[in-house]
Amino acid sequence: MLIIQIFPYFLSIFSYLLAACCFLPFKLKLSQKVIFSVILFCNLLLIGFVFGNGGVIFLIISSCIYLSFIDTNRIMNICAFIISYLFCVICDNIYSLAWDRFVYPLTDTISNLTFYTIYILSFTAVLACICPIAGKLLRFMFRKIHTNISKHLQLLIATNLTACLFIFLFNIIMGESVGYTRKIVTFNCILFACYFTVSAFLIVTIIKSYLDKKDMEIRQDSYDKLQEYTNQIEDMYSSLRSFKHDYSNIMLSMSGYIETNDINGLREYFTNEILPLSKNITKSTAHLNQLINIKTTELKSIISSKLLYAIELNIEVSTEVTEEISDIPMDTLDLSRIIGIFLDNAIEAALETDAPSLRFALINLEKEYIFVISNTFLEKEIPYASLAKPNVSSKGANRGLGLYNAHSIISKHNHVFLDTEILNENFVQRLHISKPQA
Repeated sequence: MLIIQIFPYFLSIFSYLLAACCFLPFKLKLSQKVIFSVILFCNLLLIGFVFGNGGVIFLIISSCIYLSFIDTNRIMNICAFIISYLFCVICDNIYSLAWDRFVYPLTDTISNLTFYTIYILSFTAVLACICPIAGKLLRFMFRKIHTNISKHLQLLIATNLTACLFIFLFNIIMGESVGYTRKIVTFNCILFACYFTVSAFLIVTIIKSYLDKKDMEIRQDSYDKLQEYTNQIEDMYSSLRSFKHDYSNIMLSMSGYIETNDINGLREYFTNEILPLSKNITKSTAHLNQLINIKTTELKSIISSKLLYAIELNIEVSTEVTEEISDIPMDTLDLSRIIGIFLDNAIEAALETDAPSLRFALINLEKEYIFVISNTFLEKEIPYASLAKPNVSSKGANRGLGLYNAHSIISKHNHVFLDTEILNENFVQRLHISKPQA
């Protein structure tokens, strides 16, 4: 008899598990699904035999605690589970209303094991059709949130969902005390649907306004980099004009050493005065000559500013862009952010070595473009895979968001991938961008 009473609760596991698996931003492993099912089953038994609908609070809390431990993105996991639960509640109320009207009275269904079992199985089948579509839309939104939205805004969204959850729970618990009549179920359907819709609209509006603001900041940063690039060209042009203007004076000063046959003085003057100036101009002009082949202005400006900054820090810089590069099949802002992050990290790592060097190459192959960034570095025994996680960095605690953000951006593009290796005491990163196939 006890097994028969428990059976409907056992079936209810699948509806909760199905919704959670579809809505969570990561894929649950088999072992995690088993543990999660046990947690759900225990809580459903407490709801059915001990606490009533008030036990839903324990179900939510225990599930959120477990999901926050098995993945690092805790806030998003909790939000996803709350959304999956609210989605199930709304669907359950709508489905129970339809069941009550067209199939069998709801109050009699709960007391009839056969009809209740059919109700749970059919409801789970409906969820199996709806949840994958809704979950796909939610995960798409989560990818945007995960990459671009601050923890503060994520907490704000989580707070809104929690408030929505408490309103739902209050109505569920009160509904149990007064009985689930058709009027109560209809009222709950309207209330839940309206509040859920309003909350979803507010959350989407907040996210959209934040992303628009972030996009504007990125575009402003790109404009600033372009302006910096223009200023660097003007400075180099001024240096060349100055060198040309001083050319006659330099020749006259050298002629003085030649007339007195002071070869040692001439050698010292040339080494200390003329050669450094010539090297600085040659380095910068050689660098710019290579980057002229990059026809995407925003990308060229950020690469140029980073490499010229490296030259100013006395890092030995070499560039290789031998072919004209245009129309790279990737969002320019995303690509500029990734390359900027990689160059910033390469400069910082190179400065820690005794003989800092940095190499940048952009290769145009038949089927793909390859960005190569190579730099000297000190081995710190930190696995590279862990550097892609938030707050993990070779620079110290809570400073590891750069590479994490870069990997998050890369994950949005199926035709882009990154490979890394350590080659001859250099840390080498290659960003591959596949060309569209004709």
